[in-house]
Order: sequence, then C-alpha cells, then structure tokens
Amino acid sequence: MKLAVGIDVHKEMCAAHATGGGANKVSSKQQYFIDRFNDQFDRFPSDSRGMHSLCQFLKGHEVHILIENSTKSHDIYWMLKGMGMDVIVAHATDLKNITQSMRKNDSNDARELAHYMRRRLLGEVEFHESYIPDRDVLIRRELCRSILNDRTELTAVKLQTRSHLLIRGMELSKEYRDVACIGARDELMKSKDMVLMMDAKKAETLQQRILFTEKTLRHMYMDDEVFEIVYSIPGFGILSAAYVTCMGDDFSRFENGRMYAASIGLIPKQDESADKGKECGITRRGDADLRKLISQATFVHINCTDSFISQKYKRLKGRGKKHNEALVACSNSMCRMIWKMVVSGRRYIADPELLAKARSYASNGEVELDMEAASIKG
Repeated sequence: MKLAVGIDVHKEMCAAHATGGGANKVSSKQQYFIDRFNDQFDRFPSDSRGMHSLCQFLKGHEVHILIENSTKSHDIYWMLKGMGMDVIVAHATDLKNITQSMRKNDSNDARELAHYMRRRLLGEVEFHESYIPDRDVLIRRELCRSILNDRTELTAVKLQTRSHLLIRGMELSKEYRDVACIGARDELMKSKDMVLMMDAKKAETLQQRILFTEKTLRHMYMDDEVFEIVYSIPGFGILSAAYVTCMGDDFSRFENGRMYAASIGLIPKQDESADKGKECGITRRGDADLRKLISQATFVHINCTDSFISQKYKRLKGRGKKHNEALVACSNSMCRMIWKMVVSGRRYIADPELLAKARSYASNGEVELDMEAASIKG
C-alpha cells in the first residue's frame, strides 16, 4: 500500500499520522491498518528506538514521509534515511495549514503534514523542500550554535553582574566597557562578595568555552576554501565565517546572489493588491541566527571599511532611511557579494591591519550593544 506519513518532530516526543497516498480510495482492510498506525504512533519517542519501531510497523509498504524543517528534524531525517525511508523536509513558512491553524497541536500538525504529502504525491506542489546537509556539516552547525548559546548566556551574565553591583551600591575602579574583561573579573574576585565572585567565575568559564570552540572550528576549516573566502571579508570573525560556510554548504545550488539572500530571508516581501504593488519588511525565511550574524558582520564592515557596501549605507542614510532599513539593504548586498566571491573562488583584498581590527571587533561581545545603540539613534 502507498502511504503518505506526516511526522511532527519535537525534542523528546514525535506525533505521526498516515493516510492513503494513492488516487484510489483505500479498502476497509487498509484503513484498519492505517487506524492502528495512527493510534499507536500518535505519540512516540524522538530517538532511534522510536524511529525503528515506526519503520518496522510500516515495513512492506511504500512509505513517503514529510516532516517540517527544524533543528531536530535534521537528526530525524538522517535516522529515517538510514532505515531506508523516503523522507522530505518542508520549509515551515510554506505550510500555511499548520502555521495559520486555529487548532494547532501535535496530532493536528502531523495530520496536516500527511495530507500535504498525499497531495504532493498526486502532483500538487504546495511547499519547497529544505536542503539537508550531510552529518559532518550538521556537527559544525552544532558547534556554531554552541558558541551562539554561550554568547547569549555571557551577555546575560554581564547584565546580571551590573545589576548586582547596582544593588550593592558598588562601583569598579573604572567604567569597564566589558564588565567580563580580565581587569573587571579580577576586581570582582577581590571584592570577596560571593555573588559577584560567582558572576566573575561564570563569565570566565563561558569565555573559555567560547574560545575553545572557536579554536576547534578554526582547525576544522583550516583547508576549507569557502571559509577562507568569507573570513577574508572585513567584518567576519571565526564564528560568523564558519556559520555562513556550514549553512551555505553547497553555494552552487543558488542560481544567483539574490536567491542566496532570499534563502536567508534578507529580501522584501511582496504585497500586490488591486493592480498595485508595494514592498514590505523582509521575509525572514531561513535560519534566524545566520541572518543575525550576517547583519552583525555587515555592521562591522560598514564601521571598519570604505567599500561599496559602506558607501551604500551612507547613501541610504543620506536619503533619510533609518539605520535598520539601511543595514538590512546592505546585508542583502553582503549576501550577494559572498555568493559571487564563493562561486568565482575570489577572496576579498583588504589591508592586513584593517582586517585584523575588523576581526577583533567582530569577535567582541559588545557588537550587539553597538548595533542596538545605533538602532535607537536611528
């Protein structure tokens, strides 16, 4: 029997739903099998044991599985592919029946995925397939996300430290721009205040983790030409260059720079009505962390270099555009430049001293604060 199966994937548990995948109506015997499957796998573990159980139940049938794109779905995809299943991962933003549903729960989402898959088997294409990289690339992505998580936590520790100092009516010997720098940490440790000492120790641990992971990434990408091309652009640090490299993976799959920018969500949405069209905010498709890192790299690039991108930013600001609008437009240009450089195998030529300064700034945890200040200023 031909089956269309939808799996709603979560970290601990999944929900699955099956329906007939052919044009003909299923028989009562076939429907009995489908009902048993839907009852047994309405909730099941998101591990290899759970996936093996699902595959064993469906053994002997022609099965086509659809899952929604997420970080966890990539693990599930490779598990199921390793067990011989036909699996497709769909862009979440295309699945309107799920994202805009008024009855959103795991079981309903799995049911909608199954029906999306069934309609696709019958020739109706309603969504784009997500590109799934190999396991080595996924490992590199996880390392990048580990640094991002540690950076987020470090930012929280810095804010917490300043709050603790304020509550105690204490001040450090000077107004440190980075309250987690070595000098500030030394003063916090000498304060003999247990809470402030814990803040300093936690910040030090996080900084050491970030440094170790960045060194690991740099070693991994030692002979990677795409990484070296992106890393040669002023504004990119080890993390941002590595994340662009592993998220782009195969840049030849994009026809042009605009398509690459579109995959990251850095192009305007289109709103056409009554024969009139207007441009709205960006689509925000793709990976939010990648979009954020490219925007940060573009911000650093604008502030450290005199290039066509920084000149574009100045022109847009001169026309009255707000900082965020100008930065998004320049981030789009950055994406197009990255694509062109990668497919042509050319590196950015920059003064070594300027490049080192830009890389240092890009790795500085204060970039986000500077971006926020620029946004408020407008």
